[in-house]
Amino acid sequence: MFLYKHFVGGPDTREIDDVIRNLGFVLGTKRGAGYFLRSFGLTDVGYRTQEEMIVTLSAEIAENIRLYEPRVELIGIDEAYDDDARARLEVKLRLRGSAERLRLVIDPAARTLDFQPDPRRGAP
Repeated sequence: MFLYKHFVGGPDTREIDDVIRNLGFVLGTKRGAGYFLRSFGLTDVGYRTQEEMIVTLSAEIAENIRLYEPRVELIGIDEAYDDDARARLEVKLRLRGSAERLRLVIDPAARTLDFQPDPRRGAP
């Protein structure tokens, strides 16, 4: 997964862009879909209650980041709700060895990942 920067993207690929690409692959994959790694990806949560979904996905996100993207440190995972009371997960990350932060918003119902720079760069 770390090979994109070295073999495809070239030396001009920023580390944060490579991390975003990798996290998109890892967290955008349905758990158990075509990979020999049982912990790779996220479980399909369509049948769970919202509380089960939040607990399950939070644990799986933390596990996937720890196992498959060691270049970032997980700062925290928060729940956020829209006007329709639909849950989203806000994942706060920091690039190791850097003050650069990243915020990832996951909408399990729509199965979308939205990466955003965290405006608080160096804040804990």
